[in-house]
Amino acid sequence: MSLPRVALIGECMIELQQHADGSLRQSFGGDTLNTAVYLARLLGERAKVDYVTALGDDSFSDAMCRIWADEGIGLGKVQRLPGRLPGLYCIQTDANGERRFLYWRNEAAVRYCFMTPAAEPILAALASYDVLYFSGITLAVL
Repeated sequence: MSLPRVALIGECMIELQQHADGSLRQSFGGDTLNTAVYLARLLGERAKVDYVTALGDDSFSDAMCRIWADEGIGLGKVQRLPGRLPGLYCIQTDANGERRFLYWRNEAAVRYCFMTPAAEPILAALASYDVLYFSGITLAVL
């Protein structure tokens, strides 16, 4: 019997978290990506977890792919679009602990995910997955 296959469709962004002293901590995040990481960790070799997205051809996109591969997330449905970049967001926290999110994603690579010639075979392949996961944000961005 083959392993169950899960495809998570969405956007991973560069995250900047601003500290009280004004310094910034850089990481990567996004609701569907976080779910992919936790599923890959939970299911391990009992399922195949793939991420479906589009990234740029920059060093941030390279780092994302390395991290995902290290987490056991399949990269076969990740498009790399020359000249594009991932989205970016910054988290600011005020003195009361309230967080404010600032986004720069209007031209993010993921917005072109299903507009490229490579999208057709990816879309066709999604029919073979046992589970497709996406969020409301995914629908808004794509």
